This record gives sequence, C-alpha cells and structure tokens, in this order.
Amino acid sequence: MSESVLKSVLEESTQLEWDRYDNVPEHIFSKKHERSMKRIFMLFEKNRCKFEPHLISKPNHNFRFTKKTVLVLVTIIFLAALAGCAVMYFVSNSFRGKVNNDNTELFVINTENCPSEIEEKYYLSELPEDFEVTDSTSTPFYEYTSYQNNKTQSEQTIVFRQYVKTDLGSVHYNTEGQDLEEVQINEHYGLCLDFSSKGLVFTDVIWDNGDYILEISGDFDKNTLLNLAKSAKVYKE
Repeated sequence: MSESVLKSVLEESTQLEWDRYDNVPEHIFSKKHERSMKRIFMLFEKNRCKFEPHLISKPNHNFRFTKKTVLVLVTIIFLAALAGCAVMYFVSNSFRGKVNNDNTELFVINTENCPSEIEEKYYLSELPEDFEVTDSTSTPFYEYTSYQNNKTQSEQTIVFRQYVKTDLGSVHYNTEGQDLEEVQINEHYGLCLDFSSKGLVFTDVIWDNGDYILEISGDFDKNTLLNLAKSAKVYKE
C-alpha cells in the first residue's frame, strides 16, 4: 500500500468519524463553571497587560476545541509521524509487505479455503545431478527438505519448504541492498530475492500455489532456481 493510498484511507476514516459529531448538541456549562472561567480570563488579561502594555485588543474567547478539531490535529500529527518514519508498504499478487530499513515483513494475502494442515506434500521433481537429501523435517503445518551436492567444491545446497498459510504468520526477509521481484511460477505468482554478486550466487523464491506457501532457496542464479520451483509437484505414494 503506497503512502498516498494510506493517506486517502485515513482521510476517509477521519471524515466518517467527524460525521458522528455534526449533530451533537452544544454542551451547556454550569453557572459555577462560567464564573470560574471568567475569573481565570480576567486574571490572565491582567497579567498579560503587565508584560505587553501595547496590546489593547481583547482576546477572543469564542474559539472552542471541539472533538472534530481534536481529530484533525490527531490526523495531522499521525501523518507527520508516518512521514518521519519513512515506512513503505507494497502489495503483490500473493503477498503484502512492510518495507523496513534493512528487512521486509511479508504477509499472505489470501488464506481463505486453504488446508489447516498439510494434506498433500510437495517435492522437487527435477533436481540437478548429484544432489541428495541431507536433512528433512515434517510436521502437520510445515515441511522442510534440504539437498546438497557434495561433489562440488562449494558444496551447493538447495532448501525446499512448504507452509500451511494460516500457520505462516509473517516472515522477514533481508532486503538491505536487494529488492523483492514479482515472478511467475507456472500459473501462480510469487516473489524472488536475488543475492547474487561477484563473490556469491544465491537466490530465494517464495510463492502461493493456491493451497500452500512454497519456498525454495539455493546456491543458484535466479533463472535456474525458478526452473527448480516450477518442478514442484505433489508427492504420490
């Protein structure tokens, strides 16, 4: 969500809140309160004139701090604070996120009609040559499998994860110096982080396949890892 959209939502919400007080009858103060206020203003005027004898105009006491005025001030203060924090929001086809200084917090957009537990397990049907399973974890809400190629000098690794949408909550990704790129995995959409540089080749891809959140990361360039992601299939015994 951009700052302009958020501002528009806040303005609309504030206007709806104001409308509640348009027809509220004016409060009638007691006589005792009026006498007290008169004494306060007289004392204030007397002391003010001692320090500012050139002021001859009387203060205007007709201004009142209404609830509507307070709401305006609160909105202005909130928007100023928001601008000072410089927090950016974005929405993709499958995720919404809050971009902080050095990380991005992701949330799943659509969690309706999705399994509450893992009913179908996914696996990578096309692995590069010489890769073998080195570790795995299985729970009703999470699947984890790591693969490694011990025949290469760098010992390349692939990690494949499967999450239940409602159990995922929010996840943080290091986006300091990198941007999340929206990508397509078969007929679904996801996000990609490419950390590859001269001394490093590493990519992370996360996507919503309709029922689950799938994620693959590994020591490969973006195109290679996207092809591996597209090979994810349901495991059939």
